[in-house]
Amino acid sequence: MAGIMNRLRLTLQKCEQTIQAILGHGFPPPGALCAVDCNSFLYEPKPANRLGSRSLKEILENGILWAVPKSRRTIAKRLQRRFGVKEYVWKPHQAKTNILICPNCGHNYEAGLLCGHCYEKVKIETKEMQDAIQKELRLEPVEKDVIVLYDGERDEKTDEFWKNQRIVEMPKKRPAWFNRNLLEPTTQEPSDGKDVKPTHLA
Repeated sequence: MAGIMNRLRLTLQKCEQTIQAILGHGFPPPGALCAVDCNSFLYEPKPANRLGSRSLKEILENGILWAVPKSRRTIAKRLQRRFGVKEYVWKPHQAKTNILICPNCGHNYEAGLLCGHCYEKVKIETKEMQDAIQKELRLEPVEKDVIVLYDGERDEKTDEFWKNQRIVEMPKKRPAWFNRNLLEPTTQEPSDGKDVKPTHLA
């Protein structure tokens, strides 16, 4: 910008000198030729600036002086863009009718989506498992499946069963919502009764 300001200053100085010459010495006689050198400022020594050797045309083509809003959008315009105009296009907010209550935590969630509160718990537990695996295996190549066991789960089977498997133990009890078989929704044991009771009505 320093180079642009210097060029504008030189241009204004040349214009001022031309006006003083015309008003100070009177207008030239009729038929006489009058020439004003308006391009002499282009040959002035250019001061060093941060923009380097870029010209004004290159600066303008880059777009640094364009696409700037002249004024801030008013609140009325913002509300019209959001809700429309009542006489023409009216689009008010509508209440959602697909809100359910999570049977595990009791928080509300939208049908077809995961419960946000329960998902936060899953993310925290996953991060703890990843840290335990990284601490146990470090950067060794994982050639076999890694089994994550919680406190007391390794004693349920013999050492011969766990001999050729890579095991990472978590120093805590398994959460109630985290079943070993991920295909099962809960950790409750299957019932032998034949009475069917409805669950999770919505």
